[in-house]
Amino acid sequence: MMKQLQPAFIGTIVSLFALLFVTVPELPAVSGFSPKYDDSKLDRTQPSPVASYSPVLKKATPAVVAVTTKQVVTRNLGRTDPLEDFLRRYYGLPRAPSRPREETVPAGIGSGVIVTPQGHTITNAHVITDPRTGKPVEEVTVKLVDKKEYEAKIIGFDKSTDIAVLKIDSPDALPYVTLANSDFLEVGDVVFAVGNPLGIGMTVTMGIVSATRKSELGILRDEGSYENFIQTDASINRGNSGGALLDAKGRLIGINTAIISQTGASIGIGLAIPVNMVRKVLSDFVKGGGLKRGFLGVSLKEDPSVQGAVIDSVELDSPAEQAGLKSGDLIVNAGGRAVNSVNQLRVAISQTPPGTRMLVQVLREGRKLDFYVTLDLKQDSAKFPIPGVLLESLTETSRAKFEIPTSVRGIVVIKSSGEKQTFKEGVVLVEINGYPINSVEEAGFRLKRGINRLYVWYRSKYQYLAYRIP
Repeated sequence: MMKQLQPAFIGTIVSLFALLFVTVPELPAVSGFSPKYDDSKLDRTQPSPVASYSPVLKKATPAVVAVTTKQVVTRNLGRTDPLEDFLRRYYGLPRAPSRPREETVPAGIGSGVIVTPQGHTITNAHVITDPRTGKPVEEVTVKLVDKKEYEAKIIGFDKSTDIAVLKIDSPDALPYVTLANSDFLEVGDVVFAVGNPLGIGMTVTMGIVSATRKSELGILRDEGSYENFIQTDASINRGNSGGALLDAKGRLIGINTAIISQTGASIGIGLAIPVNMVRKVLSDFVKGGGLKRGFLGVSLKEDPSVQGAVIDSVELDSPAEQAGLKSGDLIVNAGGRAVNSVNQLRVAISQTPPGTRMLVQVLREGRKLDFYVTLDLKQDSAKFPIPGVLLESLTETSRAKFEIPTSVRGIVVIKSSGEKQTFKEGVVLVEINGYPINSVEEAGFRLKRGINRLYVWYRSKYQYLAYRIP
């Protein structure tokens, strides 16, 4: 993805989500999911220059992979039987209609990085989705440095952060990287961009961190996106998307995503997603079955004359109202970190787990006030293409209400008008047309016109159902 810098907009209205800028805690290992974390800071007292980073890169770069995708397209084959055409003309019959045929064709190429010994792989959401429809591609292949190729399963993707989680299975041990803490990055730190630029194979470029917390650049076009980029002058080109940004210790500190350029070529302004954002999306998809974002319950507006986020309105019975926040308050700190813009607060709330008790500092009529807000769960319930049905990602509340065991993954019907008996309240959609489902958005992508094959769980039983969308 490459895009020329665009002006930020003012007056963003949001429903808020939780803090990237706190230290991400070590996540307990679960069966089949054991990423390695290293939250230590870099030793910036080491003498310079360093003769070579080869030993560091030899350990980390084998985990960086090429990601290729294929998509199913329909081609019109026309009338291919000349004898049939002749007989139709001879007997005065109408010509046979053209015959469409589905073919799988190459769709794109990018990069990725393996982050667990079990084969969980991170890339960009735009690498594994069709730019025309926004839907996931049909086939994803991961190729390692040793030329081994694996078919990858899409575990989940989040277009609002441009992060996707893949899974590959291998009988052999897989290389993987250690995940650092991107909160500790400083301008001037040495970084390496590793990936598959222009499809030429693994390439490493070197640079420094040029800036952090770059936002409101218009790189992610989806409404409600969260921009919080690391800026680097390490060369990033087409095909680098989804690749690794490594620090001087060979740890993953970002996922290369975009460049800002008027020509389409790298001019030294590269952007990467901080690994702390990656850590949360990875954990939510693999361990929780879907994204879980904090919810504050306010709409915000930007005021160019002050630094912070101005509350425009407060939702009734929201965490913000319960804590005592009011319209007109200027939020200047959240979770112990300064808030300089609406976007910084949006990112902060989106990255903090629901249930977190967060200190929010505001300026009200010239006084600085402290409020402790317990963030709620941001519901991802949305309109479903089937009338009378409302769904959401599984939560502890919905699991308890419908007695759904933790081994069941998918999205659950929370309301049903009864018009569609297939979708009773408590039904969990596990797969749609053979694809695992982790979010309501993903379910909408996987549904198609015609007959859809659904794999569902209901009252301790799994079964296949068919549903037709006209």
